[in-house]
Amino acid sequence: MLWIYARGQESLRIETRFDNETGEYVLIFYRHDGSQQIERFQDPDSFGSRLEALEQQLNTEAWHSEGPPMVLRDGWRI
Repeated sequence: MLWIYARGQESLRIETRFDNETGEYVLIFYRHDGSQQIERFQDPDSFGSRLEALEQQLNTEAWHSEGPPMVLRDGWRI
């Protein structure tokens, strides 16, 4: 899934996926300055907890969703 957020002139893309090769859940941040940050999780519970905390953080920092999430064709558990 891909989510796009905005705050003023800043944008943030957040991608979630499952890495079939490693068996890890992956969270990728793409920032407006071109940098990216990748976080990996071994289990769905820790991944879900991180996503919940991230949603609260984005709300606190005044980020706003730029539309519904987009489903990516690859990167999902099979």
